[in-house]
Amino acid sequence: MDRDELIAALERHGTEGAGRAALALCAGTSFQVWAGSTVPAGRLFAIWAWRAACLAEDGIVSRWDFDQGLPDLRRAGDTPVALGRVTTGEDSHLVFLTADLSSCVAVL
Repeated sequence: MDRDELIAALERHGTEGAGRAALALCAGTSFQVWAGSTVPAGRLFAIWAWRAACLAEDGIVSRWDFDQGLPDLRRAGDTPVALGRVTTGEDSHLVFLTADLSSCVAVL
């Protein structure tokens, strides 16, 4: 997946987190997509929902967009997703893409 394809997928997703990740990519930030393996979205939702709960319980404010990203990931159910990461200076966005990398499912 090249930069322009990822930007397009993020822009079509239309969430705030996807928009921030797309802007970072337009500015030249680094990214990686693990296209060779997919995992059911529900499995990743369980892991990240647990992580969000632990952070909240400990009073830690996260940069990840759990409020919008987790419901998107949960709605994807058993859909196989590929994971990506858009890295900025002090931040990163986790990007969940459909197995064919054509659409963004969620951004944390």
